[in-house]
Parts: sequence; structure tokens; C-alpha cells
Amino acid sequence: MSRIAICHFRIGYTDGVSLEIEKWKNVLEKIGHTIYLLAGQSSNPEVTVIPQLGCDSHEINRIYRNSFQLLNDFPSEEALCQEIHKIASEIEEKIYSFLKEFSIELLDIENIWSLPLNIPAAIALYRIIDSAGIKVVSHNHDFFWERPCFNYPTCKVIRDILDNYYPPRHKLINHTVINSLAQDELKKRRGIHSTVIPNILDFEGLEWKADDYNYNFKKALGLNQRDIVILQATRIVPRKGIELAIDLVKELAKPENLLLMKEKGLYDKRVVDKKSRVVLVFPNLIEDIDYFKLLEEKIKEDNINALFINDLVDAKRKIENKRKIYSLWDTYVFADLVSYPSLYEGWGNQLLEAIRAKLPIVLFEYEVYRKDIKPAGFKVISLGNRLIGKDIWGLNKIDYSYIREASQEAIRLLTDLPYRQKIVEHNFSLGKQFYSLTTLREYLESLFNS
Repeated sequence: MSRIAICHFRIGYTDGVSLEIEKWKNVLEKIGHTIYLLAGQSSNPEVTVIPQLGCDSHEINRIYRNSFQLLNDFPSEEALCQEIHKIASEIEEKIYSFLKEFSIELLDIENIWSLPLNIPAAIALYRIIDSAGIKVVSHNHDFFWERPCFNYPTCKVIRDILDNYYPPRHKLINHTVINSLAQDELKKRRGIHSTVIPNILDFEGLEWKADDYNYNFKKALGLNQRDIVILQATRIVPRKGIELAIDLVKELAKPENLLLMKEKGLYDKRVVDKKSRVVLVFPNLIEDIDYFKLLEEKIKEDNINALFINDLVDAKRKIENKRKIYSLWDTYVFADLVSYPSLYEGWGNQLLEAIRAKLPIVLFEYEVYRKDIKPAGFKVISLGNRLIGKDIWGLNKIDYSYIREASQEAIRLLTDLPYRQKIVEHNFSLGKQFYSLTTLREYLESLFNS
């Protein structure tokens, strides 16, 4: 078996790539490989950190801005190019030392050759492969051409770098992607063959449930036990379509809908009364502050209840400054419904998490869902698949009839226990069949052992 290093910008957080790295690591170790972790940023003491591999340093941010926004910090594109290659050489030297120290035989590179968030890192890793002759699996979660912010590089130097390194062609690199759309586009644009390995989740493990650690989760958030919790577990970035979740909560919280839930009673025998609220809960990272501010304005204008609790949630449970920090999985235990209105996803980690947690899902039918996931037969509350324009904040809109219809189906799933159980058990069974760790093991045994 091999000594494998998994490399990414950051490891150990609640973003999709970090979560997927943890799954790959666990499966590869079960197969018998020895795994080492390398990143630019991490909260995990097991990770070797090379800060220049990250995306948050001043020098890497400056290169990013001058590459895709405005070339104004360098006298010419040649000067920008020189800076990129200078930092790439520094990163290369540090990675090479890491590979020697741990006798690494194979690299798994996560998204560094997919999104140009750290151009020097992409170049450094390619040089390593070329000089050291080490075999690589390139795990590409999403490509730069899928993101409008990368469509207009500031100069020819950056265009050439995108052509050569995003992703690179090399006989030692085996490319994987997470959906068939990306596979087709990579072949079309680069002539590169790739293997589709979808995101997966542990469907065989213990049930996520209330326990001695998370029992006071709702109290810590200031939630009433009779509040109805709608979980928006994604990061806060524009492509997650969170404005549609706000529209849904606004509709659910209308007096006539609360009265309907009061009359029917909730699925778990909780009573809806005058103190009950419909609350939209955000446990994940706020990564786009401008978008976040627009959401705050919409939340205030629409007069809905929302909680941003990313300071109380991490990838794993821990005590920090004498305060209890909950895991992302704890948030699902106390949710009544999951909103997943993403406009674009490379796959859909939070979708699988909701299925694993046996929760109903309200979903905008993004393209990868329609092509790769929906045919399996999952049952979700659909928000359709078409946007109709922007609201006064510049946020996306759908035909409000979808919001109304979705709210009525949501009410049924919140109040009709037999119907709810039928739906969530159906989804869980399909998730276990198609997207379990057993499935991932089959993919990775073939990929790494060959």
C-alpha cells in the first residue's frame, strides 16, 4: 500500500471540499494506505501547514486581485508573472521537503488545479510532479470556467496560465471529477479524460441524534422547543440561492400557515402555539460579506426569524474558550426541514447530509441535480429550475407560485408523520444504495491501487 498525501488550500473546516477530504482519508486508510495531510490553512493539528498554499495571505490575495480584477499593483504583466513564479518556487521547495520527510509516494490534489485561487500553488505542484516523477490523482470539484469571476483575466500571462495549469495535462496525473457535466466539459475543453466519482456520505454509521453533548443545542441558540427550524447548512455565497429560502420561510410563517400547522399538530407531537416561530438557521461559513449584507436586508424587510450561528459550529465538536462548539451534524439533529435552493452545485454535499439525517428537503433543481442525481428517484420539495429575474436587492427570484406550492408540501411533511417517514426512508434507502462509503471504496480501490 502507498503513502499518500492529500493537498488542498484548507483542511478541517465545514466547506464541501474539506468534508470530502475527510471521507476520502477515512476510506483510503481502511483500504490500507497511510495518509498525510497538507494545506495552507487548517484547524487540525494532524495537518502539515504551508501558509503559502492557502488563499488568505496578503501576497496570494494580491496576485488573485491583479489576475482577475484589476492589474494595478504591478508595473506590467511581466512583473506579475515574475512574482507568481517567485512564490511558486518558494512553495515548491517547501512541498518537496514535505514529500521527502514523509516519503510520499502518491499525491491527491484537491481543487488546486480547478479554481485559480492560488496560482503559484498550482504551478509549484505541477513542477513537483514533473521533477519528482510522483503520480497524482487530481480531484476536481469545480472548474474555473463554471465561475463568472474567472471569465475575464486581466492579461495574457494569466490566460496562458489558465490554459496550461487549470487543469494541467501530464501522463502522471489521473483526473477525477464529481459529475458527468464536468467530465464532458473537461474532455471538450482540454481533451482530458476523467473519472466521475460523486460525493458520498457514511450511510452505515450511527444515526445522528440527541445525546449528552448536543441536548442543549436549541437552548444555546435561544430557540423555543416549539419553534420550527429550517436548516440552511450551506456556506453563504451567492450561488447557494439563499434568498429563495428566505422567501419560503416568509411564506411558511404567514398566520394562515401557522394556524394550519397548529390545527394539524407537528409530526413529532410538538404543539404550534402563539410563541412558535419558523426560524431559518445558518450554521456554516459567511464567505461573501456583500451577499450576506443583502440577505440581512431582505430578512429584515421580510420580517422573518433567522440565526447565523457559524461561531457555534465547526467540523467537529470541541470546547473553545469554555464554550461548547457543536459539529455540523448536530445542527441536523434539531432541524425540521432542510432548505437547499442552490442555483449551481458541483454535486451537493448538503443534499446528501439531509438525506442521511432523514429530513425533508426543499430544493431548487440545479443542473447537476437534474442530470446526475434526480434520475435515481429522490423525492424532494421542488422550487423548479428557472429564475425569472432580480428583486430590489439584486437577489434572484423564481415564480412565487413555486414558493406557495413548496410551502404547502412542506406543511404536509411537517405535520403528517406517516407521509414524512415514507419520503425520508425512501430517500435514505436510495442514498445508501448509490452514495455510501461502500460505493466510494469501490471507486478508490480501482483508482489508487492501479
